[in-house]
Amino acid sequence: MQHTKISLGAWEITVDAVEQYLAAVGDKLPIYFASGAAPPLMLAARVVGRLLERLSLPDGAIHSLQDVETINAPRIGALVSADAQIEPARERGGMRFLTVNYTVTEEGGGLILMRGRTTVLLPADTGQTGE
Repeated sequence: MQHTKISLGAWEITVDAVEQYLAAVGDKLPIYFASGAAPPLMLAARVVGRLLERLSLPDGAIHSLQDVETINAPRIGALVSADAQIEPARERGGMRFLTVNYTVTEEGGGLILMRGRTTVLLPADTGQTGE
């Protein structure tokens, strides 16, 4: 079974992006700006958003699982990038499962910030595999 590798690009963790994320999730804790750290789940949300932009998901697709492992705290102002590996789709009970593993690293040194896995359920009869 072969995995499909894709780049999800690079982006800067800006103060504006952190403020927007915190407002969206209703987090008012000052710890992020006091410490200079960005919320780790902000990275996971960005990765899932970029995956949705890259994958051709059929109508009826359901995001069913998200595992996240934060290795190092993301820093506000850091340039980060993400790479993903799409596993071959598997079928069970009339649904197809598409799983994507990803890694987010800090540019300029390769410091791993996060590893994660997301799974999407696809209707079995679509014939689509993701990319």
